[in-house]
Amino acid sequence: MKFNRIFFIVILFALFTFPVFAQEPQLVDETVARVNTDIITRSSLLKAQEAYRKELLEKNNNDQAKADEEYKKGVDKLLDILIEDKLISQRATELAIDVEAEVNQSFVRLCQQFNPPIPLSELPEILKTQGIDIEDLRKSFRNDAQRRAILFREIFSPIYEKVTVDEKKAWYESHAELFKVPGEYKLSEIFVSLENRSEAEASALAKQIVADARAGKAFGDLNKLYSDPKRKSTEKAGELPAFKDSDLIEYLRKLVETMKAGDVSDPIKIDKGFQIIRLNEHKPAGLVDFTQVEAQIAEQVAFEKGQNQLPEYFKKLKEKSYIKVAENYRKTSEAN
Repeated sequence: MKFNRIFFIVILFALFTFPVFAQEPQLVDETVARVNTDIITRSSLLKAQEAYRKELLEKNNNDQAKADEEYKKGVDKLLDILIEDKLISQRATELAIDVEAEVNQSFVRLCQQFNPPIPLSELPEILKTQGIDIEDLRKSFRNDAQRRAILFREIFSPIYEKVTVDEKKAWYESHAELFKVPGEYKLSEIFVSLENRSEAEASALAKQIVADARAGKAFGDLNKLYSDPKRKSTEKAGELPAFKDSDLIEYLRKLVETMKAGDVSDPIKIDKGFQIIRLNEHKPAGLVDFTQVEAQIAEQVAFEKGQNQLPEYFKKLKEKSYIKVAENYRKTSEAN
């Protein structure tokens, strides 16, 4: 099995998002390997192994047999990767590379992934309730950021500078699914309430409003005159939040699919009144413009090209370092 380093970064993150030893007795720790002035402990290796098991189980849709088979093929790489992480961290210290701003941004992004998003100040307590130590998570984010910074500086940057426009466009076209953006609809509404009106009166008023709008009267002005003032959209003269294709409820989706920008719908009977819709703008589904992602694509091309240089890079780094693996774990390390 060719071990996927990027895949393992996900595993390391999972290490701190699954309290794998929460229900197990405390283990007596021991040193598995010494890497210059740092050590790798048995507990950290066991956690990495357990996180790897969980990640493979999820990857294989809970097929335990397949997960176990992949685990046996890849587990011997884990100690070597932990050794590499120590070397990267030491190299970052040596070069005075500061990744704390990126680490902090990782926490901000994590807060935004909650539904609804949470303030950064609440994150430590929420993580604590899940058995996650925020400092362990910070360490994971820092290790990942340091690895990216060091490898980009020492391997990928020279390649990045030489990536051609043709190479970038070819990658963009062959990975088009990564750059898809959904269509978007911008709508306005007028809501004629049944409050203090019979349904017949409300229907007649709604039809007159549609006629006036189609005759050229400003939709926003009509909204101010006739729309239910308790309707939230009246604060913006009837304008609704932008909707992605998949976000529109069924009756609106079917309606706007038949409309052109500027069209005004017939009155729609909904709960407590009649709704009139104006299609302001429709942006069809498409791809993110190439120029917006050109730099990120160049990084990815450089990353893919530089993969074959990684073994030699780490070999040289190890040759310049003091690495001693405990006798009981040498077989695992030597397999790499």
